[in-house]
Amino acid sequence: MNIFKRLFNRNSKQTKTIKTSEVFKVSGVPKHTFVERISLNNRIEEFFSGKDAALLFLGYSKSGKTVYRKKHLEKPGVNIVTFRCNNESTISQLYDQIASETSLGQIITTTDTKGTKQTFTDSATIGVKDVASVSTDITDEINYSYLYNEERTKVKVDVNFLCNKLKESDVLIVLEDYHLVSSSFNKTLSEDLKHFLDDEILFVLIGIPSSPNRALRNNPDLSGRLEHLVFDYLTTDEIRQIIKLGTNKLNVFLSEDVINEIIKHSMNNAFLVQYICKYLLQNNGAYEVQKKQKRIEDKSEVILACKKISDKLDNDYKDIYGIINAGIRKQQEGKAFNQYEEISKMLKSYEIEELEKGVHYTDIFKWSWQNIDPTIVQKFINNKTYVDETSFKNSFRTQIKEAVKNINTSLSKNSSRPVLYVDEGKIYLTDLIFKFYINWKKDV
Repeated sequence: MNIFKRLFNRNSKQTKTIKTSEVFKVSGVPKHTFVERISLNNRIEEFFSGKDAALLFLGYSKSGKTVYRKKHLEKPGVNIVTFRCNNESTISQLYDQIASETSLGQIITTTDTKGTKQTFTDSATIGVKDVASVSTDITDEINYSYLYNEERTKVKVDVNFLCNKLKESDVLIVLEDYHLVSSSFNKTLSEDLKHFLDDEILFVLIGIPSSPNRALRNNPDLSGRLEHLVFDYLTTDEIRQIIKLGTNKLNVFLSEDVINEIIKHSMNNAFLVQYICKYLLQNNGAYEVQKKQKRIEDKSEVILACKKISDKLDNDYKDIYGIINAGIRKQQEGKAFNQYEEISKMLKSYEIEELEKGVHYTDIFKWSWQNIDPTIVQKFINNKTYVDETSFKNSFRTQIKEAVKNINTSLSKNSSRPVLYVDEGKIYLTDLIFKFYINWKKDV
């Protein structure tokens, strides 16, 4: 029986094949198609050895930050404190967590009660000694207790306390989703960060590409002491390496046209490269290593893969997209334009780089006004909806402004996944995959 098991297991191992979903992975570490990014590796190592700058770890979701964090930041002997930011986070919460996780704690008032017992023995004689007397021992017990108070001062956990306690230790403080913090949180951290850096206490701020200069705005002294490490985007060569590693493993050939189309639609994002390749191969019947080389040479196959991915992403983004467009359902029939729809069109039309920098509502208005059909304008002037073009234009601008404001409020209340945020009248993209989704969504 044991011989049979050994033979059976050996044959099973020999016949096991690799699946396409194992090679082109959309979750976890893609061990078959992971590409080391030497320039990033070197800069991370310099960060640890120099200890003279905070590291801004910038990248969208699925851009590879987690892989690099595990591989290069989580070093043996380094005490890592991870603080997950949101728009309600406070500096006190951050500093208390740092103190707690590095076993600093706080000094508090202590009280102790102690008790004991003592026995006293004495002799008593009744009568006349040597004539008629009785002698006896009398025992008495006295119980007593005392209250011991040690008044010790409670220490305020602030930048001074942490710097004094941590300057000789190997600790790395990681702030996840740094771009979500309030301006008050950011202002205080910006002021304190210089002191932490002076004592070589390492900070990593993980955020999105649209948030790199927030700390600099609040403290010019930090200029030159913030190291930007941008994970978005992959270079063309890195994308080609991922594709080559995977297709070679699976015995699949992609034409140059197909590879270029993948590069074009992947937004140079590692997750999307993996996702497109996975569906491209599976749509062509390559679910595992091919015994005979599979050739894919029609670039339109990439388009089909992107559309399929968009359909799959409906589960993640359909409700969020509905929140952004919530005003559409509230529009009255016969309105001259739909301001919510105009914003959706803008998100689809604008390039990633523009959305990262932020698009002000006035720019959305200008873009939308330039693209409006002149006959629509004239129609609503003729039917007296608007007195003239100027009144139409002013109304257009005001409603775009309000729509931008409403999107920010609606997403904050109803969505757990941040895809956009609004700051000082600007819309910023915070999720690149959402941009891919709306690019391929049919009704925009």
